[in-house]
Amino acid sequence: MNQVQQILNQYGLKLVNYTPNPDMAALMPTPIRTHITLANVVINNHDFVLIDIDDDLNDDRFIQLIKLLKNIPFPVIFITDNLTSETQLNIMQNNFGFISHNGFFLPAIKPVTLNKPTMQLISLSKNQQIIILALIYWKLLQDDNSNIFHIKVRQLAKFLDITPMTISRALRTFVDAGWLATSGYTRNHSFAIPAGFDLNSWIQEILHFLPSPVQKTVYIPLNDATKITNKRLTNLTALSKFTLVAPSAMLNWAIPAKDLTANLRTVCIPEFNASLAPKKHLAVELWKYDAAIFSQFLPTNYQIAVDPISLYLSLRNFHDKQVHEQLNVLLQNLVKQRKK
Repeated sequence: MNQVQQILNQYGLKLVNYTPNPDMAALMPTPIRTHITLANVVINNHDFVLIDIDDDLNDDRFIQLIKLLKNIPFPVIFITDNLTSETQLNIMQNNFGFISHNGFFLPAIKPVTLNKPTMQLISLSKNQQIIILALIYWKLLQDDNSNIFHIKVRQLAKFLDITPMTISRALRTFVDAGWLATSGYTRNHSFAIPAGFDLNSWIQEILHFLPSPVQKTVYIPLNDATKITNKRLTNLTALSKFTLVAPSAMLNWAIPAKDLTANLRTVCIPEFNASLAPKKHLAVELWKYDAAIFSQFLPTNYQIAVDPISLYLSLRNFHDKQVHEQLNVLLQNLVKQRKK
């Protein structure tokens, strides 16, 4: 039912009832029956028989199915990924409907206008930003193509080393702000991308609300690099590893702000002094969270640097057109990693 609703959402169609109809399916010949699922549905307050066709039903069997259904007294809709132009014409000539990723034809009803829900700006804590980024990475790189997140609160808590109670509170905040939808607020309920969004549009909308993870940048002599632990490439140094942007003359590292030790503080120098000899100094960004926390969600080629979405957020206000273009390339390349 969820997959059916995802396709309907694209066309402003609302599914309010889905009742399997095995009795009707049993009347079909076996070569057809094994490739279809039948259900009685209500779409936009209209009753239909919905026939879900799998990819293995060939055109000849599809046309045979249409002929078998010609005289039934119910409006019929076919839902399928693959639909040839000949079969599509045959369906329309028989006044049946169809829904696919490429379009739809429903002679009995008109689609309603579906507006995307409005997301609210919220002040994010460190943990809340980590949680929403983890959900983005999970859905983008680990989960299936549905809008439902197939990860439980306790599983997410184990990944992030954040208590289940903190995660449940964060999810409740996200639901209240329109960032997520859910069937309930307890850890046993599922949560999902809100209706009206697909994965890409949801991510783009969320990114508008996320702040830069960088709290401050300090500068130290290159000779004192051994004093830095738990470091990752960031800024243009990192972006140059994944795109066509040239690296900056000064090496850029990121560390969690809590890791700025007394030893590091003693060797920090003013930015102006460091800029006079950039190859002899390091720029050390102090981040409000440890970017390494997302390593478990990401492909190995991203492990040398801060995570790509956080890098995007940290450079989003950089005053350079090429950097902005390549930041978009960075996110596009991340999307291409999906299900590789």
